[in-house]
Amino acid sequence: MRLRLTNVPWFTGMVVVASIAVASCGQASDVQVKSGMLAGGRTGSDAANGRGTAASPPAPSPVPGSARTRTKPVWFESLQMTSATAGWALIWTANPFGTAYLEPARTSDGGRMWTPLAPAALKAVPAGLALLQAHSADRASIAVVGATGPTSKQTIVYSTDDAGRTWARSAPVPGADPVAIDFVDARHGWLLESMGAAMGQNPVRLYQTTNSGRQWSLVAKSGTVNAPASPSGLPVFGDKEGLAFRSASVGWITGGCNCLEVLTSRDGGTHWAPQPVPLPARICEAGGCEVPAPQFAGRTTFLQINAYPRTGYLLVSRDGGASWKTESLPAGAGPYPRLTFFGARLGIAVSAGAQGMVGSTFYVTSDGGLSWTAVQQGKVFGRAPFGFDFVSPSTGFAWIPGADSAGGAPDLEMTTNSGRTWTAFHPLEVS
Repeated sequence: MRLRLTNVPWFTGMVVVASIAVASCGQASDVQVKSGMLAGGRTGSDAANGRGTAASPPAPSPVPGSARTRTKPVWFESLQMTSATAGWALIWTANPFGTAYLEPARTSDGGRMWTPLAPAALKAVPAGLALLQAHSADRASIAVVGATGPTSKQTIVYSTDDAGRTWARSAPVPGADPVAIDFVDARHGWLLESMGAAMGQNPVRLYQTTNSGRQWSLVAKSGTVNAPASPSGLPVFGDKEGLAFRSASVGWITGGCNCLEVLTSRDGGTHWAPQPVPLPARICEAGGCEVPAPQFAGRTTFLQINAYPRTGYLLVSRDGGASWKTESLPAGAGPYPRLTFFGARLGIAVSAGAQGMVGSTFYVTSDGGLSWTAVQQGKVFGRAPFGFDFVSPSTGFAWIPGADSAGGAPDLEMTTNSGRTWTAFHPLEVS
């Protein structure tokens, strides 16, 4: 199983969130919009999805259907694979250096061929105004930002459970800047909205659904800078970008800046309190802290805390967050390692330093972070803005977001041996 983070750091404005369910071998067509329920399932903290390891990069699949004969290059905005063969992406409709928009797409052959899947409401999304979260090979979420009027903004949740052929629409959620969404099961989900972040201050609102996204209600919010006290316990200070629930009642909000932002709720998000952790309170004062959302595997919780310029910390709880043990991260992983766990024991650390520098050595663990094995990379990534998405400790993908690449569409790269070698290929959109 792969455990994903849910933090959503980069979109603003009104959001449309769509859950996409596609049979692992099927292709979508004849998209409609209907009313109905939101497909449930985990988002960033999904601990229910099995993961396989590919022995070699998959061969290109035949284009399904006689009508699907046109192909064109793919520029990725985001990429989330759920296995070595299946995955989701936000792709550009054309070269993003020209006139282009974003749309969701799906692959079933290891990223070589991509099929756009979206109702009319999710087509032609402007740059920087969409977010993808893959739940599994069958479901994903997409957030699209826009405005309903000169000053009014809201969040709409769309869902599909039939390969994108029909879509369900939720009641609107007020708000202009959602930063994370997380579903713990088919009924219970949360949406974290930023009310603005500046000078170490970041008030937020938290919305909850208990009926599969048909309606959302405000369950907690921060105070203000002038009146910081809040009945919810959500503080004004500290950036808040990570959101992950273990169950319908227990969840975490994480963030960073010059304070250690780890908050926990035991009543479904209504009340929040600082999560005690076995680290000095002053570790964030030198260069600030970055705390991604926790990752879960049964009763095991992994909490990563990056405190520049130190090597990051890994906190592990085996009792659902009641107690924590500090494990060492490899010194070569840098101050901002990107950790992904695939269960209570297996994980990988993509080494990363300041200003986006990706290290030449990645690290894998088979004992839950007690020890790490160095893997020398067969490719130099350097400062190029690569994104990484591993589906197991051995199988992963690397890409450069389209808006950060000049010229033609960048390659998609795949490894099946933890990065000892990488295979590059040209992904294509099928229409």
